[in-house]
Amino acid sequence: METIRTFIAIPLPEEIIAYLGEIINRLRFAAPEVKWVKPGSIHLTLKFLGNLPGEEVEKVFHGMEQVFRDPPAEFELTTGIVGAFPHFRRPRVLWIGLQGRGMKMLSQLQQQIEQQMVAEGFPAEDRAFSPHLTLGRIKFLKHEQDLRQAIRELELTDHTFPVKEVHVMRSDLKPSGAVYSVQKVFHLAPENKN
Repeated sequence: METIRTFIAIPLPEEIIAYLGEIINRLRFAAPEVKWVKPGSIHLTLKFLGNLPGEEVEKVFHGMEQVFRDPPAEFELTTGIVGAFPHFRRPRVLWIGLQGRGMKMLSQLQQQIEQQMVAEGFPAEDRAFSPHLTLGRIKFLKHEQDLRQAIRELELTDHTFPVKEVHVMRSDLKPSGAVYSVQKVFHLAPENKN
């Protein structure tokens, strides 16, 4: 039976993708051995569900329809600093953090989705939600000092962007990397501009 690698994520606008691409290009020279993410593939993951049979994906759609029956309001997020999981002493994942007034709304949206997915029978996430945009993954690091220096020299600017949609995504793992496709789109409620 075919399974679909499924996750729920916020897409990024083109200008944020371009900004993240610039950062990756500056860091790539310092550490070419890092598996850098293709900028167009970067998104803000809210819930990773893993490999699901088709009927389980239908449960994801149903759960999201419950969350968006009364859609949460649109909000804004702002890009932040470069960080690493688990930490910079032994980095495995490099990321850009998020900040801004919309962080509370982001957290509430993620909690609603998490609770609804648990209600649909999916396992609860055992780690606290840590919103970030993944730049690269590290298996080994030959040029650790060069990478640290390149990160220190980055001239980061705050880029604010609107969050208007949440996507249920499919990930197909290919030799060239993951290929993502949108399975279903859910719209947040536009803010009243009165």
